[in-house]
Amino acid sequence: MNKKVILIFCVLAISAIFLFGCTGLGGSTFKDNGKEICRIEGKPVVRLYSTTWCPHCEWIRPTFDRVAKEYMDANKIMAYHWQLDTKDDSLTPEVEGTIPEAEVALFQQTNSEGSIPVFLIGCKYYRIGNGFEQKQDLNLEETELRRVFEEALK
Repeated sequence: MNKKVILIFCVLAISAIFLFGCTGLGGSTFKDNGKEICRIEGKPVVRLYSTTWCPHCEWIRPTFDRVAKEYMDANKIMAYHWQLDTKDDSLTPEVEGTIPEAEVALFQQTNSEGSIPVFLIGCKYYRIGNGFEQKQDLNLEETELRRVFEEALK
């Protein structure tokens, strides 16, 4: 092979890694932004930003909410599922009606284009979009969520 073909192959391979989510988390669909894990009361803070009108958000909502509640009930994490259109944390029984400015700022820092859904796990691991929706595999989504939650607990 000549050097030009090798160079093109390398560029394509590196592009594929960035496009398809291979990261320092061992092939996770989540990326590591290099920040420290953020905690409240010693527990990692888990966030999902979504809307009620987004079909991708609604696809993951029941799975994320169930897993987040399970970890919260076990007193392992603090979690929020901010629905940006209704200004509600769907993990609480009350309707908040407002999203704290700090939460909006985190959403915007993680995703300047405003795409949804956005996952932010411990302020360190993030993902824009769903990892396994194209395969319609909520079991893989749940496994991935649990894996990154556990990583944040370390």
